[in-house]
Amino acid sequence: MGFIGTSISEEDAEVILTTLAKAYYAIPPEIKNTIPNLDFILEQIPEEARKYTLEDLIKLLSWANKNGIIF
Repeated sequence: MGFIGTSISEEDAEVILTTLAKAYYAIPPEIKNTIPNLDFILEQIPEEARKYTLEDLIKLLSWANKNGIIF
């Protein structure tokens, strides 16, 4: 078992969390205040998404963003 009961190693978890934290802290405060908190966003992920890999979900969301479907 890995980090907090997942299959993610402690080392990978540290890299992932540090990288995402840097990206989050780079968002200007006036914009950050308009973004819902992460827990709220994660709770909105439908069950249907859980059967796909993160890579596939990233591709789907990136495509939808580039095509004006979301965000």
